[in-house]
Amino acid sequence: MISNVKFNELEKRVDLLVSRVLELERHVRSLTDSQGGEIPPGMTPVATLAAEFGISTKKAEELAKNTGVMLVKMRSGGFIAPDEKFREAARLVLRSAKRKYGSAYWFHPLLGKFQMSGGIPQ
Repeated sequence: MISNVKFNELEKRVDLLVSRVLELERHVRSLTDSQGGEIPPGMTPVATLAAEFGISTKKAEELAKNTGVMLVKMRSGGFIAPDEKFREAARLVLRSAKRKYGSAYWFHPLLGKFQMSGGIPQ
């Protein structure tokens, strides 16, 4: 059996920890809101998608604009795009891009000249 003194000490400690957790949750929420809020399900930052396909963020934005994929500007400065639509458009465009033998640059009429690391996407 636990004494009343020990119980009161533990109760105070729990109350202190609960208040600290609530304070941290408020802090995380304010940071999330200042960075542009939560990213909706099915949307992914364009910078992440560009890295997966091995192209620059600017070329990924250009690809989305030229293929009709919706871009949404975030408060933090970047763009987000629908995940599946961007991947489908990127696969079509990057598979049909041409590269001269021995060159580091690829070319597609929608994107112009660009570099792609990792080769043609599957």
